[in-house]
Amino acid sequence: MKPLAVKISLAVAVLAVLALALMPKVIGASIESATIDNLLALIPPEAQSQFEIRHNEFSDGWFNSSTTIELIYTPIGSDTITLSMDFDIDHGPLLQTEDGLRIGLAYAVIQPSIRNDLVNSAIADLSFPLPDITLNLLARFDQSLQLDLNVSELSFSDTAGELSFAGLDANVDVAADQSAYISVQMGELSATESTANSNVLITGMTLTSSTTQMNDILTQSRARFSIPAVSSTWPLPFSVSGIGIDYGLQASPGKENFSEIYQTIRLASIESEIPVRSFSWLSEIKQVNNALLRDYYRLLSEVQNEINSGADALSVDFVELGQEMYLLVLRNPLALNNRIEANSYDGDHILDLRVLWSGISTLNSAAEFNINAAIAALNMTLEISLDLEAILRSPLAGLVDPYVQQGYLTVSNGRVMIEVSVQNNVLKVNGDELPLDQFF
Repeated sequence: MKPLAVKISLAVAVLAVLALALMPKVIGASIESATIDNLLALIPPEAQSQFEIRHNEFSDGWFNSSTTIELIYTPIGSDTITLSMDFDIDHGPLLQTEDGLRIGLAYAVIQPSIRNDLVNSAIADLSFPLPDITLNLLARFDQSLQLDLNVSELSFSDTAGELSFAGLDANVDVAADQSAYISVQMGELSATESTANSNVLITGMTLTSSTTQMNDILTQSRARFSIPAVSSTWPLPFSVSGIGIDYGLQASPGKENFSEIYQTIRLASIESEIPVRSFSWLSEIKQVNNALLRDYYRLLSEVQNEINSGADALSVDFVELGQEMYLLVLRNPLALNNRIEANSYDGDHILDLRVLWSGISTLNSAAEFNINAAIAALNMTLEISLDLEAILRSPLAGLVDPYVQQGYLTVSNGRVMIEVSVQNNVLKVNGDELPLDQFF
C-alpha cells in the first residue's frame, strides 16, 4: 500500500511539473488573439469607428512573447493620435511581476509612446526630459485584467525656471464581466518661470471612476475628480481650493430604456481679481431616452466617417440620422434641472432652473413642428435669488430700482428675486401674466 501511495505521489508531481512546463507554451499560443480581442472589447461600439488597432507579428517563445501594438485614435476635427505600445509578455501560470510572484495567464511590461504632430512639437520645445513611464498589465485566469501605470517623479532647474513633479500612479481593474474600477493619484506639480516671475502650483489630483460595463456607454457609472488647490501668479493671479467634479449615470427608476445623468462642479474657495469667492453647479438630466443617447454617439461616429472620407457633401445616411435624432428629442419627454450657487461681492446668490419637456408624441416629421405645440409641451420655472447688499456693491446696482418699478424684480427680506415660469401656455414673471404671442 505504501509503495502505491509513493507511486501516485510521484505521478501527481510529474504531472504538475509537466503542466507547469507545458502551460506557458499553451498560453503563449493564444496570446496574440487574446490581446487584440481584449483591447477591442474595452471600446464601446459607438466609438469603435474612431479607433484602429494595428500590430506586428508576435514573436512568441515558450515562456515569453513580444510585439508592438498601435492604438490609433482619430478625434473629431483633430489630428490622429497614435499610441504605440511595445509588449514584453511573460506566460503563466507563474509570473514574476513588479509586486513579486503572482499566478495568472500572462504579465506584460509595456513601453508606451505617443505620435501626434501637436504633442511631438510640444515635447520638442521642452527644455527638460520627460519623466519615466512604466506600464504593467496582468491577465488573470478568470479573464480579468489589471493595468498599473506609474509616472516617475521629476525635478528640473535651470536659468529659465524650475519644475517639480511628485509623480503619478494609476490603476485600472477590469473584471471578466467588463465591470471596471479606475483610480488615479497625482502628486504636487509646481512650475516657475524666472523671466515672467510666475509660478503655477497644483497641489495634487485624485480621480476615481467605476462602471458596471466598460464597453457600454449607457451602463451605470460614477466618477469623482478632485484637486485640493490650484494657484498661479501670472497673467491673472488666482488661487482656487476645494475643486471637485462628480459625475453619475444610472437607469431611470421604474423606466426601462431611460437614463439619468448627474454632474456637480464645486469651487469651494476662490481668490482672484474676479469678484467671485465660491461657486457650485448641479446639473441633472432625467428621463433621457437611451435611443437618443445612442443616436447621439452614432451621429458623432458618422461625423468622424464623413471627415475621414473627405466628402464634400453630407451623405444621405448622415442627414437621415440627424433628422431621426431631432425627432427623438421632440417626441420624448426630458427633464433638465440646474442649480447654481455662488458667493460674489460678499453675498450668496442662487439660480435654479427646472425644465420639463413632456414631448410631442404625435410628431411624425420635422416639417410638422409647431411652436404652439412646443409651448404646450414645455413646463419651465426659473428662480433667481440675489443678496441685495451684494448687488448694491456691484456694477448692477443702478439697475435694481428701474427693474423693480417695471416689475421684473422684487425685493424681500434683503433678497432681490426673479421668478419666471411657463406653464400651461402661460408666461408669468413674478406672478404677473404676460402674453406669450408678443415674443413670436
